[in-house]
Amino acid sequence: MSLSTLQQKIVKILCSNNGSLLHEQLRRILSKSEAVSDVHLTMTLKGCQRFTIVQGTGGESELASDSRIIATTVVRLCKDYPNKKCQDCGQLHLCRFFILGHCKYSGESDACKYSHDIHSLHNWKIIRFNQLQDLDMKELRFLLLQNDPSLLPEVCLHYNRGNGESPFGGCSHKHTCNKLHICSYFISRNCKYGAECRRSHSVRDNSAFLKKFSLDENVMRNLLLIYQNRSHIKEALTPAGMKAVPTASPTKSQQNADAEEICLYYIRKNCNFKDKCIRVHFNLPYRWQICKGIWQDLPNMEEIEMEFCDPKNITSSGPTHINFELMMCGSHQVRRLCTASSVTKPPHYILTTEWLWYMNDMFGKWTEYDCQENHTFDTDDVHVTSADLENVYLANSNAEVSIGEFNETLSFKEMIQKDKFSESAHKVRRRPRFISKEDVETKVNSVQSGQGKASSCESKSIPDYWDKSALTSVGFTRIQLSPLSNEYKKIRSLFENSMEPSKIQKIDRIQNLGLWEIFQWQKEQIKKKNHEDVDEQFLFHEVTDHSIVDAICYQNFDWGSFTQNGTLYGKGTYFAVKASNANFDLYSDSTAYFKIMFLARVLIGKFTKGHPSYDRPPSQDATSFKPYDSCVDCVDNPSLFVIFEKYHIYPEYVIQFSNKM
Repeated sequence: MSLSTLQQKIVKILCSNNGSLLHEQLRRILSKSEAVSDVHLTMTLKGCQRFTIVQGTGGESELASDSRIIATTVVRLCKDYPNKKCQDCGQLHLCRFFILGHCKYSGESDACKYSHDIHSLHNWKIIRFNQLQDLDMKELRFLLLQNDPSLLPEVCLHYNRGNGESPFGGCSHKHTCNKLHICSYFISRNCKYGAECRRSHSVRDNSAFLKKFSLDENVMRNLLLIYQNRSHIKEALTPAGMKAVPTASPTKSQQNADAEEICLYYIRKNCNFKDKCIRVHFNLPYRWQICKGIWQDLPNMEEIEMEFCDPKNITSSGPTHINFELMMCGSHQVRRLCTASSVTKPPHYILTTEWLWYMNDMFGKWTEYDCQENHTFDTDDVHVTSADLENVYLANSNAEVSIGEFNETLSFKEMIQKDKFSESAHKVRRRPRFISKEDVETKVNSVQSGQGKASSCESKSIPDYWDKSALTSVGFTRIQLSPLSNEYKKIRSLFENSMEPSKIQKIDRIQNLGLWEIFQWQKEQIKKKNHEDVDEQFLFHEVTDHSIVDAICYQNFDWGSFTQNGTLYGKGTYFAVKASNANFDLYSDSTAYFKIMFLARVLIGKFTKGHPSYDRPPSQDATSFKPYDSCVDCVDNPSLFVIFEKYHIYPEYVIQFSNKM
């Protein structure tokens, strides 16, 4: 049997068994019809992108009998079909509800505007090209459901937040949420609380919500397995160009990292996203918690923080004895939540976390990199600073970097700096700069005291067409444009280029000095990184939840804090070149009296083709940590862009319109 034929046969066996099997089960079924050696089978499974392998008890080098084999494919449903003309897109033109199991128009001839025919000229060409022609509809259904992230609802991130006392976790939508309320750790098969977990471990608990998807009964019975297979496929897909030193534990995804990051706006007492905010609301830039069934705040937080900031301390000395290396207190896990790293924000951004990097010298003294008192870490007059190391660490926390003229290497994984020639090694530690509660209050008060009119507009490099008299140093102002102005006509022209028939009710310009300044700062950072001018475009994004419009005007788009369907090209905020393609919410309310469209300035910079697994853009090449700036659906002619850093966006215009003429 040829390798290609064997692969097709295995895919069919897996899909006929709900998408996956244990290695021993697969081997036993295959042996009934084919004589395939264990070596040949292992080589086929390990060397093919059509399978995702979840390692069992045999370890990384072996394919144990309890290793799970999951059918994997790049085939997806076309998200643009049939809303616009789409030719040779490489994706299936099929009805989404037909794939889910039940389309309400199935019994009516030609009633559904989406195709139900997998043998159409367009669909069959794609199916044959991907060698899936042996699959029947049931088998193809399972393959698509566990691979295409747009078909089934995602797990609700907000539900998995909070202290567990509310049955809805931190989800403010509660019964109206359009995501799955289930324990995310259980989905990935590593929930350590088991039956004692306060989050749901049953898909059936979401049965009322899942009814709207009209799922096939067989799909419903195996929905948990589908979600678990989806989770494993996502974990196995490493973004191209981001190969680094192998790590024993996977890097935390950006989505989870954001959920454990303290909101900078809340500390300043002005987070407009409120309970919809994806970040943690706390009054300090750090928060120490211990896990005793649920995460609980530690009482002596400031004392613990002060000791943690000192690099010589491995443990805390107070009544709560914490091991900072293991982040454990006795048998209980401890965690430290904090604000964003200072290197990711402009210098004037207050209450970010300033991380300092220290090395232990031959005398046992911990000294910060590029400290003026000690230049023993500098090689050939090359000074490595804490900010330098922090930037590289955030790009790849498992990397190994060279110091100076390549005599020294620093391993982030081991937190050790070594000399290549003498083989001497020094321990390295990353600790934050201490800030007290009083310091926090002083900084917050200083910002709040400057909330009046902006004192100096000339030095801010703001656009000439802004209303200087309406500027404030904090917050934003919405300026309604006159329909007779050239500015209004320009925006209307961009909007109506693809949105006819529609009626614009008004256009507001957003004047937010803080967001504008950080947008300009980010533009300079990208320019320095890429050594060329930054590509900036006006792009559209429709917001169906009108309650967060002012929050976006004040704090910018924040992925995870508002409803957005699908992550086909990455987990970021989606923007469209044309206004007609800018509705990314599957459950938008078509009966609303008016709709809201943002027209934003977006720093698209250098871009690459997106992927569902991306939490951030991949590196531009395998030898550097310089990432792309955005992802797209098609590199040659992009129709949408995925932005992962919200400050690459400036939400400049709010367009209120109606499709009802």
